[in-house]
Amino acid sequence: MPFLTYGKLRATWAQVGSDLAAYQTALTYAPGANQWSGNIVSGTPNTLVDPNIEPSLSSSLEFGLDLKFLQNRASASFTYVDESKINEILSVGVSGASGFTNKLINAGQIDRKVFEIQLEGSPIKTPDFTWNVTFNFAKINSKIVELSEGVDAIAASTPLGSGGTSTGVSFGIGTTWHVVGQEWGQLRGSTISRDGQGRPVLDANGLYIPTDDPVDFGSIMPDFTGGFINNFSYKNFNLAFNIDFQKGGKFYSLSDQWGTYSGLTTRTAALNDLGNPVRDNIADGGGVHVVGVDEGGSSMDTYVPAQDYYHQFYNSGIADPSIFDLTYVKLREINLSYQIPISKLGLSKVFTSASVGVIGRNLWLIYSGAQDFDPSEIASGFGENGQFPSIRSYGFNIKLGF
Repeated sequence: MPFLTYGKLRATWAQVGSDLAAYQTALTYAPGANQWSGNIVSGTPNTLVDPNIEPSLSSSLEFGLDLKFLQNRASASFTYVDESKINEILSVGVSGASGFTNKLINAGQIDRKVFEIQLEGSPIKTPDFTWNVTFNFAKINSKIVELSEGVDAIAASTPLGSGGTSTGVSFGIGTTWHVVGQEWGQLRGSTISRDGQGRPVLDANGLYIPTDDPVDFGSIMPDFTGGFINNFSYKNFNLAFNIDFQKGGKFYSLSDQWGTYSGLTTRTAALNDLGNPVRDNIADGGGVHVVGVDEGGSSMDTYVPAQDYYHQFYNSGIADPSIFDLTYVKLREINLSYQIPISKLGLSKVFTSASVGVIGRNLWLIYSGAQDFDPSEIASGFGENGQFPSIRSYGFNIKLGF
């Protein structure tokens, strides 16, 4: 029996253009919402379009290799994509004295590299029992190579290249930016000022002093994603389950920001190092213990009232406490079914097939890099905003074939 039973090398090259939306180049005036009240025109347009603007162009080169082994008992597929997007349509700010606040121009370049692998196999295969397994893995790197001349970063209010106005995707005090030389979608915000030894700098009240300039906490895109699918068959029974995972990536949680500000998160009702509730008066042993240095470099060791401590992050624009990791491992689904032997039951004249089964979804968040949130359920690419808890569901199904 030959070891290699199939092999295929593939390669493709493609170019795709993208343009502005219909009528976006026309300086039109939007109709008023309540025209019967005399508001025929709601306002003048705020975005000027470069008269020489051109469609953006995406060029991609893809290589792939497909292999099958041992009479198709095992297979492997590898894909590599190298894509470059040029003439991106960007919105840049202009002086309001011009009568506009933004201008759409051609600028920018994004390079994207994708590596994907899929492995399939049947480790066990007998007349009564079969085990099939599939593993997939994907890694995507999207780097901002160039923006407009003299522009090193733009706020990401819309996907880069959509031609929308870039005023910043803001979840509370966290914003997302595209920065030259860095990965697509950098989560940006102020952090705690620290001295040369890494100690936090405190004001006279023991509150953190924020940095003058924002810092990049990392990309909102994960480092890699993947999953396992396992399928076990024994006679008429079939059991399947899948696990998916993701590593890296950051998100800003607006729920955590306001929950902490309002005293609704767990840490706002914790015990301090003295064993007393942080919400108690400092005179009674309460408060949050803070250690750092003052602006002159002298050591500080004090207790801060809980309300002042947890209000300071929003009031001072310090984003750190509400930034979380998108890493997770999750048991996504389990499916158990039974194929009814219709011929033995004398039903073959009515049905061609019949089965019953039970299914469960979102059963177990095995690991999460985020406290109090399910990273696999984050709805927005830029952050978490009022996310509902993930729902575990169960079902029962009957399938009949005629």
